[in-house]
Amino acid sequence: MPGFLIAIIVVLAVLVPGIVVMIVKTMPIAKMVFRTQFTRPENAKAGWTRGECSFPDNEENMEMHRQGMAWAEENKGAMREVSIINDGLKLCGQYFDFGFEKAAIFLAGRAEPCTYSYYFAMPYKEFGYNVLVIDNRSTGWSEGEYSSAGMKEYGDVTEWIKYLHDELLNKKVLIHGICIGSATGLRAVTHGDLPYVEALIADGMYESFYETLRTHFIELGKPVFPVCYEVVFMVYKLTGKNVMTEGPKKDIKKLDIPFLMIHGREDVFSLPAKAEKMFASCPSNHKKLVWFEEGMHSHLKIRAPKKYDETVKEFIDTL
Repeated sequence: MPGFLIAIIVVLAVLVPGIVVMIVKTMPIAKMVFRTQFTRPENAKAGWTRGECSFPDNEENMEMHRQGMAWAEENKGAMREVSIINDGLKLCGQYFDFGFEKAAIFLAGRAEPCTYSYYFAMPYKEFGYNVLVIDNRSTGWSEGEYSSAGMKEYGDVTEWIKYLHDELLNKKVLIHGICIGSATGLRAVTHGDLPYVEALIADGMYESFYETLRTHFIELGKPVFPVCYEVVFMVYKLTGKNVMTEGPKKDIKKLDIPFLMIHGREDVFSLPAKAEKMFASCPSNHKKLVWFEEGMHSHLKIRAPKKYDETVKEFIDTL
């Protein structure tokens, strides 16, 4: 037997058992991450549930929650509960009918119910839009056991947009997404026949769910390898999609509608350098990237509310 083959066999004999042992030891960690991040809790106290602030210990999150809930109370006369069926699940939301011919749909981050989106929807009445906020599958009043990193939710969003147009008779629909909501909205509009979607606004979009998962692990001081890859495998088993290769980095190359990208220089989860590359790869001839110097991920508006709303309004005025 040639010497190089003997060397390869020896290396594999040494490495493979070690890799197997590592996977056996780390798989329980990956299962715990999947359970806490992707599986609806039986008794959720924060996040996943309507009316609850997802991070009550965070002062900015609490202020966003307070302002959003106050807005919803002020406009409760225009609100009605709505629902659709998709993928065998009853999906619920709230529709604020302000009497306009256009609507904005708000797509929140993972595990956030419709009440989280109130804060971002606040100025849209003045912008001339009806408002739809939704409980993603497995959150709020919507059915479902698992969150799927947008890989199944984008089909739900497609059906919500059709409902806004076909049933609620809105002539145009604008998508405003935050974090994973941005990725989900992008995937819906690039994978479905939705000619009445007039624009996409993306706040804190990442290039792939794997990338944001990896950066979260780094921020928390947790081992990226092999746990991240094990979680990715679990998401693949759930969705049939590889979230290392599927997602905004790929989808954005097919986006040809007006596009506003809002991003923070301090974002450690959706990295600014990756955002710049994605924006450059977008073929839309009507696109704009606006940077915010301060604010953690998904907290750009609370740090600079006037700039945030003016940025959105200036973009809408160009449609």
